[in-house]
Amino acid sequence: MKIYAASLSASTPAAAQQGAAAILDAGFGGIVLKSPVQHEAWNALRKWLPKDSVKAIELFLPSPRSLRPGERAPFSAGSENKAERSANLAQARKTLEAVDQLGIPLVLVPMTRLNIAGLGRSYLEPTAPSEQEQLSLRAASVELQARMDSLLALLSFLLEQAERYATTICLTPGNRPGELPMVPETLACLKEFDGAPIGLWLDTRRLPAELLAVPAIGGSAAAAGPDLLSRLQGASLADETPEGVACNPGQGIVPWDQVASSIRKLPLLSLEGDPEKGSRFLAGLEEEEDSPGGLLDA
Repeated sequence: MKIYAASLSASTPAAAQQGAAAILDAGFGGIVLKSPVQHEAWNALRKWLPKDSVKAIELFLPSPRSLRPGERAPFSAGSENKAERSANLAQARKTLEAVDQLGIPLVLVPMTRLNIAGLGRSYLEPTAPSEQEQLSLRAASVELQARMDSLLALLSFLLEQAERYATTICLTPGNRPGELPMVPETLACLKEFDGAPIGLWLDTRRLPAELLAVPAIGGSAAAAGPDLLSRLQGASLADETPEGVACNPGQGIVPWDQVASSIRKLPLLSLEGDPEKGSRFLAGLEEEEDSPGGLLDA
């Protein structure tokens, strides 16, 4: 059964309860917790929400008590600095505790931003290939390898615990060269942890071409392989303006006509943005006829 959820971030207990109530009152079947969720806000949600209402939680949530509202969390799934890795693991344990408290089935590993000069981090249409020069620069980077090693170490810890907590750890493969992971690193992670409870989550702002079968992508149907498709757990329905500012789905630059048929096939869809406007967007998404886009096995 398909579940429609909506994302929730909150800095105060009042905002947490108000936001969660708005989502559930709008008829959504669940909540996806996305950063930031301050410590006090989490405590309010933990006491107030039904146990099965949170469908996914972003790794490193809830935010530590020491993090003030507006401050950016210092954690990274692919940390370049070895000294930061122990802090990442400690905070990851906090997420697993939250998973246990509310019975959350999915943990979403956030993208890692790379500091490699010359790599783009802005929106790239799913049918637009990355520049080969950027990909070559990326592949040769010492930083990328260090961050990949860190990501693998973090995944090893999480996946050792995942079965105990009855949760699936989800990577989000992207298409922006300035972020980690793209599809090659995602495939490497799946190979490294073959048989473990590792899944994939999509973000409509950074959909890899390898996960779409559209006329603009020649011969891509064999590029990703069936393993990527079998691991898909759901997607964030997100959009942004040409300036990179988040906005409600359908009000930005994401080409929904290319990706709608792929997204509709997934078991969990989480809207990012205003719940009331999102409900209307989802209704329109379901009513539209199938578009040329689709998953590779469509």
